[in-house]
Amino acid sequence: MNLRHLETFHYFCKFMSMTKAAAFLHISQPAVSQQLRSFEEECGVKLFYRDSNQYRLTATGEAIFLVSNRVFSRIEQIISLLHKARKASAERLWIGTTKAYARTIMPDLISHFQRKFPLVQVRFSEGNSADLLNRLRTRKEDVVVVARTEYDATLRAVPFAKAQFVLIASPDHALAQSRAIGIASLDGEPLIIREQGSGSRNAILKKLGDYGVTPSVVIESESLSFILAYIERRMGISFILSHEIESELDKGTVRKIDLIEGDISFDADIVTRRGEPMSMPMRYFLKIAKQKRPRFRIREPVSEITADF
Repeated sequence: MNLRHLETFHYFCKFMSMTKAAAFLHISQPAVSQQLRSFEEECGVKLFYRDSNQYRLTATGEAIFLVSNRVFSRIEQIISLLHKARKASAERLWIGTTKAYARTIMPDLISHFQRKFPLVQVRFSEGNSADLLNRLRTRKEDVVVVARTEYDATLRAVPFAKAQFVLIASPDHALAQSRAIGIASLDGEPLIIREQGSGSRNAILKKLGDYGVTPSVVIESESLSFILAYIERRMGISFILSHEIESELDKGTVRKIDLIEGDISFDADIVTRRGEPMSMPMRYFLKIAKQKRPRFRIREPVSEITADF
């Protein structure tokens, strides 16, 4: 059975007018007439007839129309659901980022976005990289900024920024009195570190492990404020991204400890779901993420975005 012919028959029955069916289907009236004749030939029975100036359905035609009515009403519901979904996705944008960029980069970026799309509702969330990627996969986020990792085939990522960790301690900490220390000096040193799932945690422990260093992790926390307060109480040292700690370094509440081997770098990516159409707000957000990046307050140069979405 030709489904196109069934569709023409259905809307002809709905309007009982070839003219109206042709207008609804955006085809010519002769095309409607031809498709109706073809459908009758396929069925092998008479489906409608003309009585004076009106079309009337046969008993078989009535029965087929009742069935087609259920079929096409479901199709119309699907079309309506898709229209609502596309409209909703165009009117909101869900953005997730690691805590490393939540208070420094994202406010500037999102404010520029909302000046362009003031009617788009932005929902912003923060978390560690592992949680954000799971939220992206389950469609609880549209786009996320996370620490670089191995991505599965369902995700698409492009480089976003490169920052550096600095090792900090209270100004009167013993290590802070040295001009520079080797990473090996940190073996067994009390370390305050981010929580499990954090991309920064993984990058730090990997780097230390490359030098055979096993720090003594005294506490894990997702709160930068808590980590800083703990350091000020001389309870340990910590690696923190340079752009997160500028104010405290300037005030002298904490002190940077230089490493002979150089600071530990941190790469971040912008990640979306692969193979899905993007709304105009999402495309613009990704565009300004690239354009506004040079203004972000990161001391070290950041890498160029090498691919466009």
